[in-house]
Amino acid sequence: MIKEGTATYVDGQGPVIPFTGKYAVKDARVFDLIRAGWDRAGLADAPYRPLRIEFELTTKCNDTCPSCGMGALSLQAGRSLTDGQLDHLVSEFESIALPSVAITGGEPFVATRALLRFMDRARGTVDISKLTTNGVWGSERRCGPTFDRLVAHGLLDNRLFVPLLMVSIGEQTTPLDRVCRIIHHVVTEFSHRELNIAVSSLADPADREHKIYPLMRLYEETYGGFPHDRVHSTMRVYLENERLEDQALIHRPGRTSVAKWMDHCYDCFAPTVGAYVLPTALLKASGDLYACAAFNVPEKLRFGNIFAEPLREVIARTNRSSYVATVREGGGLKALHRVIPRAETEKMTCGSFCGSCSLLIDAYEQRTGERGPGGPALPMVNADTLWSRLAATRAGRDNACG
Repeated sequence: MIKEGTATYVDGQGPVIPFTGKYAVKDARVFDLIRAGWDRAGLADAPYRPLRIEFELTTKCNDTCPSCGMGALSLQAGRSLTDGQLDHLVSEFESIALPSVAITGGEPFVATRALLRFMDRARGTVDISKLTTNGVWGSERRCGPTFDRLVAHGLLDNRLFVPLLMVSIGEQTTPLDRVCRIIHHVVTEFSHRELNIAVSSLADPADREHKIYPLMRLYEETYGGFPHDRVHSTMRVYLENERLEDQALIHRPGRTSVAKWMDHCYDCFAPTVGAYVLPTALLKASGDLYACAAFNVPEKLRFGNIFAEPLREVIARTNRSSYVATVREGGGLKALHRVIPRAETEKMTCGSFCGSCSLLIDAYEQRTGERGPGGPALPMVNADTLWSRLAATRAGRDNACG
């Protein structure tokens, strides 16, 4: 399989080769085209501008993974974005010339009507660079018709990015034969210039066992040779998530110094395509927007709510964050050694890059006396309440104009 990290292209660091990498682009001029959009949107001088927003279409899921990074809920307890919210998102994405989105959940395919509506509205406005699923729809009866519907609603109509279908396996209980069928359909019905396919295989850090290996064996038994040249691989372990109160305890053998995490941190704010799409923000179904799309992103990187204020203002608040500016200008977490002595970070330990980021935000605030991410703490408000307020404000404006 094609390992994550293959074909990484950073703006200003050499040419871009189209149709290569997990998040392949269609045009070698991709960064120029993206900048032209930002110029038209009046964001030419904004230091931080996301190339992608990863957003939760729904919090509903047909599965119950104990270590779910997104904190998905049951079909009964979860909620999906309404038609009005979806239309609002497209409008806000267009207002900042957002190049692409990644759709996640929950499980997007338990909210198929909402998914297809968003795709219809987004066509020609913002690319869908990634669609994540657990493959629940990969049965013999549903697989082909589902692909037909996705194509009919614009999956292949991206302007900048080749769309990627990401199938997640790990604690999920979706039968692997469904995942195999989805992979087989992609590699036999679409070229790499039309649609990419990836498997995200997550494992418990205690044993690091991945389902990718039995998946490949089953594929070969069913269809013949596994299409290693078409399938992109993401193999990771589960991480702690401070937003998930009931998450199963994660045991990660050993502890690593924050200094070491800092030294190996890559520049997640440098405009990047190919292996990744960076920078990427995370938008929860509540409307809360985070400056980083990691599932366990520190809560302090939440800069606003798209249902309470314009996305442009949330981006502006992110750009006023001295913490984000320090990390962005210095090419990653290692830049924080300008403020926090290495002697201190050598004594701090944690189990992940995001864990180190969380500790470093606290240390940064203590050292500088500044609140790193964007000022006073933002109130946690129910998404439906925020949406009601926004709708009422819009109605008032319409009446005033009428």
